[in-house]
Amino acid sequence: MWEDVSSGKGSMISPAVFKEFLSPYYRKICDFMKSKGVNIIFVDTDGDCNALIPLFLGTGVTGLYPMEVSAGMDIVKVRKRYPNLQIMGGIPKSDIAYGKKRIDEFLEPVEWMLKSGGFIPFGDHFIPPEVPWKEFRYYREELNSMIDKAGR
Repeated sequence: MWEDVSSGKGSMISPAVFKEFLSPYYRKICDFMKSKGVNIIFVDTDGDCNALIPLFLGTGVTGLYPMEVSAGMDIVKVRKRYPNLQIMGGIPKSDIAYGKKRIDEFLEPVEWMLKSGGFIPFGDHFIPPEVPWKEFRYYREELNSMIDKAGR
């Protein structure tokens, strides 16, 4: 599902409004999906959605993406607070352009996240066209190596 209810400065609606107006419909959709055998239910919500994570989980949503780093989403902190939340994303898309040192820095928590399970790493949105191929290739080779290692 797609629901951009957050921005770079936090939720665009209060938790109370989410509970009253959105939760009943999310619950209905999630219950229907689960009744049809769909047990993994992700919501795409950009921005800082920290305040809404427990509300999404309470409706039956099992995962969130893209975990926009520039909005303050920290995949390790989120994982520690919500160990059962499935997470996709969490890689700062624009930082790939800054070279190997920066790539190594932001990939550092990926190995731990992969071991914790329920995590698919990828850019926290579309990779911008200004990211040089050389850096993108290095990023993908390093990330693929981590994924392969975690799969053993």
